[in-house]
Amino acid sequence: MMNQKTEFQKSMETYAFLIAITGFFFTSIVVAALVTDQDIFSMLPRFSWDMINTWDEIFNR
Repeated sequence: MMNQKTEFQKSMETYAFLIAITGFFFTSIVVAALVTDQDIFSMLPRFSWDMINTWDEIFNR
């Protein structure tokens, strides 16, 4: 009798693979920033509450 994997096992392997690849992707970005002496967070735009629409702006359009 063949050892067949259940759908749950296949799903868990797929999720584990995707999480590992995503972790490798973000880790490579961090390592590249460290090697090139860049500050990653300074490259991200600053969040401001002015970017959020108020309820008045939403309903009065």
